[in-house]
Amino acid sequence: MYRSPIDLARLFLSLFQDLPALPRMIYLPGAALLVCYPVLLIAFGPEARSEAFVTAFMLALGLRVAIGFEGMVLRMLINFSKSKTVALALCMAGLPLLVLLVADDPLWCQRLQSALYIVVGAIFLADVLKDRVDTAATFWSDAEMRGYLPNLSRMMVIYNFTFLLLNETLIRGLDPSHWLLFWALLPVIGHTVLRALVLTVINLDDDSTHPV
Repeated sequence: MYRSPIDLARLFLSLFQDLPALPRMIYLPGAALLVCYPVLLIAFGPEARSEAFVTAFMLALGLRVAIGFEGMVLRMLINFSKSKTVALALCMAGLPLLVLLVADDPLWCQRLQSALYIVVGAIFLADVLKDRVDTAATFWSDAEMRGYLPNLSRMMVIYNFTFLLLNETLIRGLDPSHWLLFWALLPVIGHTVLRALVLTVINLDDDSTHPV
């Protein structure tokens, strides 16, 4: 069934009204960041803003990685052996923190988020170009979601590169301390938008299967 762009936008926005409450754990990294940065800024002094920024960001990022570590490992186990999963998980969890520790520059913290969107978006794009759904299947493994996986893969390409553009725009337009507020809220924003997009894909696919 054909839908105009306005109809699609209305459908997408209407889905935010029915979203369930977000898990409390998703708020913790942002809360830790918003508490740690001003405390460290006072402790280190105004002349050490960069050090306070990077330290607070690393603490919050470490907490975010710890919260999502189990889910990441479970997804990797679908496609990799246990030994490869352990090596990849430790690398993905530890390498960003190591890079920030060495760089000690707020811009690296900001660009790290962009790098994440590039990597994840590129993985989904490769799946789309090769007509595969392997990566989407690790995120939506339920049997009832199999029919939606091709469009979910395409949706994830759009999702990641849109947030990449948003992040780069905010890096250029905001003071780094203000960007921290965006990053603190990003899990909530991203999670909410992603849920709405998934519901949009499901509704559109159902409509195309059962046209009026």
